[in-house]
Amino acid sequence: MILLIACASSEKVRFDNYSLYKIFPQNEQQVRVLQDLYNKETQYDFWNHPTMSAEYVNVLSSPLDRSRLESFLNKTDMKFVITIENVQEIIDNQFVSNYTRNNIRSMSWSRYYDLDSINAWLEDLKDAYSNIVTLITGGQSYESRDIKGIKLSHGSGRRAIFIEGGIHSREWISPATVCYIINELLTSDDPETKAAAIDFDWYIFPVTNPDGYVWTHEVDRLWRKNRRPFGSEFGVDLNRNWNNNWLVAGSSSNPASNNFAGLGPFSEPESRSLSTYLRTIGDQIDLYLSFHSFGHLLLLPFGNTTEPLANYQDAINIGRRAMGALSVRYETSYVTGNIAEAIYLATGGSVDWVKEHLNVPLVYCYELRDDGNYGFLLPEEQILPNNEEVMDSLLELIHQAKRFGYMSNAPHLTTSLTTLVALLLTFVFQVNYYN
Repeated sequence: MILLIACASSEKVRFDNYSLYKIFPQNEQQVRVLQDLYNKETQYDFWNHPTMSAEYVNVLSSPLDRSRLESFLNKTDMKFVITIENVQEIIDNQFVSNYTRNNIRSMSWSRYYDLDSINAWLEDLKDAYSNIVTLITGGQSYESRDIKGIKLSHGSGRRAIFIEGGIHSREWISPATVCYIINELLTSDDPETKAAAIDFDWYIFPVTNPDGYVWTHEVDRLWRKNRRPFGSEFGVDLNRNWNNNWLVAGSSSNPASNNFAGLGPFSEPESRSLSTYLRTIGDQIDLYLSFHSFGHLLLLPFGNTTEPLANYQDAINIGRRAMGALSVRYETSYVTGNIAEAIYLATGGSVDWVKEHLNVPLVYCYELRDDGNYGFLLPEEQILPNNEEVMDSLLELIHQAKRFGYMSNAPHLTTSLTTLVALLLTFVFQVNYYN
């Protein structure tokens, strides 16, 4: 009731003495017990789903429900630890920086930023790099905010890479990672990064759920959905609202659920308008990346089956090698698999729709840091390490994709020069031969 009153009145939601539990199910029976708790007891906030593949399950409990939860876990012989005793303390200590307008170097890679700062930074990038950066709008939100992004291009005729972040609003590390990728593509002196920036057109949207993201900064830090009202409830899970096996698995028809899929596929302006934008460039996209948190996972379609559909074997091999590169810098270990096999059955997401309806060759979803100790409240000191290792993996994704015969149509200066020299030598040889 307290949370409902706060949401209705726009007062700040507080999580004083809310605790985060990290539960370790040991067998199938314990997984089923947790699944039953997830389905029946709405007072607990499950930050990830109880499945056989899950090493742990994070559950947020209010102080009023702690004793009941612990009694349940002890009764069922469930191992657990409390990783955060007071969630509000962590929220209070998360510092949100203000971007200084017309000073792109003031953007820090060890801080979080609100929507206004991110959008102002994007606008300044357009001015600072006017020859290669274009501001683009990928759609609109329920509250009429633009879904803003940039197109980074060094010339026409290039294949495209599309990146979307922030579709789940409480996953702040997602927009932070996407913004870091933009910065690297524009400023890095690393030859591989510069080549990737030049070789492709990049369409990048840091926050694709702007209403929800604003809400996490102004009212409820742990809000996940968009902000459409449904009676006394609010919000649709935008990553369950895409028109691909909508409401088949891993979603709910209950507006009170964090996984509420909406009243129908593409019922929400965010998913509907972004998909419309994607259709206009779909035949150009070679690689599609969606950034989420948390869990150290690289997921590929599909979420409705564990069958190795489409180019599963190529995609899994490319992904695993990229995650090998990710692990080098900080020894962070990621698991690669399709959505259904790596986490749980979940449909109506953007990556499945992009893969099936746009036929994009390589489609991945990152579940970024952490490993269940902080969950959605990733500390600032982990932002930059997370971003650095992800950038390492992104470059390796491109490299491995080319080795497997993908993403090979992007023009590259050295390739063009080589071809030109070869043609010139052929011409000279033919002139000499016939003379």
